[in-house]
Amino acid sequence: MTCIFPIRLDSAATEIAARDVLWSILRTCADPISIGEVIRTSGFSPVIVTRCLRKWRKSGLIEQVGRQRHIRLHSIARRYASPPEDVRINPLGQRFTPANLRQRIWTAVRVLKVFEMPMLVMAAETNTITALKYINELVRGGYLERIDPPGARHRKYRIVLNTGPHHPSVNRVVIDGRPYTRIVDHNTSAQIHLALGPRGRPSGSARLSKAAPASPFFDRKD
Repeated sequence: MTCIFPIRLDSAATEIAARDVLWSILRTCADPISIGEVIRTSGFSPVIVTRCLRKWRKSGLIEQVGRQRHIRLHSIARRYASPPEDVRINPLGQRFTPANLRQRIWTAVRVLKVFEMPMLVMAAETNTITALKYINELVRGGYLERIDPPGARHRKYRIVLNTGPHHPSVNRVVIDGRPYTRIVDHNTSAQIHLALGPRGRPSGSARLSKAAPASPFFDRKD
């Protein structure tokens, strides 16, 4: 479905003016729209359009749909009549925790220092399942300690290893035919390998490996 929107051909338009027009186009469209159609409809230069769209996509305000890579506003972003400046919308409920969610959780952990799960979920703007998966890995890696007494209503933790601002990344690897959870600390370049059982469940054993070369924080995909 093609969106109908007045074409703007102001050659002296600034990026600030373009943002409002582009946002209105995306809010008007009921169906996903191609980037080319956004450029043609807005009348702004491709450089300005792609710069705005790239920023919004990075913040999670827009999402790509289908093989044609059409775009549309996130359902939450549609609530805003104009493009928000500091709002980040990240998908929840995914099977694996996105890196930006892990970063939010880690930042909240470092700020709170001692916390219960509901407090962490609220501070990191995530959900309990997502937070608990990452927190469990941090406990196994020695970054956190669970301190709630038996029978407590909520799990309680405290940070015991605060190595820096960048969140430890978590992934699964196979070494010598055995599965491990690998935690990479991008603040110290250290790696921890936590052995998994035959069904991919934690077995409780761990071994340290040699420090890995530091990788650029914003270039990682985990």
